[in-house]
Amino acid sequence: MRRIVSLLLVLILAWSGAARALISPEEEAQIGRKVLAQIRKRAEILEDPEVTAYLESIARRLIPGVGPRYFSFRFYVVKNPTLNAFALPGGYIFFTSGLIEEVDREDELAAVMAHEMAHIQARHVARRMEVLKRLQLATGAVTLAGLLLGGGKTGGALAVTSTSLALTRALAYSRAEEEEADRLGFEYLTRAGYDPGAFLSILQKIVRHRWLLTETGPNYLLTHPAPPERITYLETLVKRYHRTHPSASYRPTDPLYLRRIQVRVKVETHDPGLLVMRYREALKYSPDDPMLHYGLGMALARARFFREAIKELRQTVRQFPKQDYFRLDLAEVYFRAGYYPQAREMLEDYLSRHPKDTWALWILARTYQEERLWAKAWPIFRDLAHKLDNFPDFHYYYGYLLSQMGHEGEAHYQFARYFNLQGDTRVALYHFRKALKYLPSDSPLRQKIREKLQTSPKS
Repeated sequence: MRRIVSLLLVLILAWSGAARALISPEEEAQIGRKVLAQIRKRAEILEDPEVTAYLESIARRLIPGVGPRYFSFRFYVVKNPTLNAFALPGGYIFFTSGLIEEVDREDELAAVMAHEMAHIQARHVARRMEVLKRLQLATGAVTLAGLLLGGGKTGGALAVTSTSLALTRALAYSRAEEEEADRLGFEYLTRAGYDPGAFLSILQKIVRHRWLLTETGPNYLLTHPAPPERITYLETLVKRYHRTHPSASYRPTDPLYLRRIQVRVKVETHDPGLLVMRYREALKYSPDDPMLHYGLGMALARARFFREAIKELRQTVRQFPKQDYFRLDLAEVYFRAGYYPQAREMLEDYLSRHPKDTWALWILARTYQEERLWAKAWPIFRDLAHKLDNFPDFHYYYGYLLSQMGHEGEAHYQFARYFNLQGDTRVALYHFRKALKYLPSDSPLRQKIREKLQTSPKS
């Protein structure tokens, strides 16, 4: 009995010491913001609110099973062909475009998201930051961003130095932490009604595609290694779940919507000319495949062959009359082509059925702006300010609209937000100071700007 009590005391003291060692949520959030700023500078982020909204819709299903949180989760897609995902301090979760393109069903994407949420919830990310702090490497946001992104165009070339290897070892999750993240993520996934088998299938895909890492960086940069024991552990979890839930049914998902999102990601991250050729070649063998016509239409639009793009997308709309989101894509291409009356008509019709659709409201606001219908555009911009707060283009065009309407102080504030999100602090500070010059003395924005200026190292 005495030995058991002694052992318990040791464990309690060890646990309390580890708990005290953890950085605070406030520190974690601060580090996360710094690393996020560096990733925005160094990586190509896919700025497509429609893709982000899809990830957020998956998160909304998972979050009720997650429980109390230190942070709100925010999602980003890095243009990178590897199959990977990683979490930053402060609740930021990144997916590579290659991972999104490769999944076969929403459940697999949800499994990856659940795993990353678990790392954040279990404070594994905070523990990594605490190790870096002890190594006196926590201030290296640039190096940290580079290691998370890998080498090549995305992360910048990384030398295999003693410092980079020390950072890599410090960042690596332990086997116990990966197992805990798998277990917690598995619980989040099943509570949300997703198929738990997706955890295993996506991990197996990542293992099969690991060779892709050689294109962008060395293997030691793999964020989530998948040793055989980890796969065996997941197989055990899946078998146990099926045994204890023999008649489990899973919430339905829309596979067509996933394919649409995957096409949007592909078109934004690959050469559109090459995609046009590939889609046309594929249509020779499957001329009636509506998703090939959709992909061709979106690739043509990216290559600015708008008339041909509209023709292809109209065919997709005809073949999927119940999937309204294809009409939204067609309206977007009308807008990009400068056919504003057609875009406005389609968007107003679409919003009569989906009045809260953020992407449709955004394109309609931009359409009104281009038609110089500023009084119609302004209230939509104002209402979208919170939802599109992390979308750089929103702040740019909102600033432009406010300038057109004569609100110079607010316009400069929005331009500052745009350059901040783009990682250009110097230009952002210029616009913040300009905003202070023009804003009335009672504007609530003045306090926000002063806080920005005070916390900026270049103020």
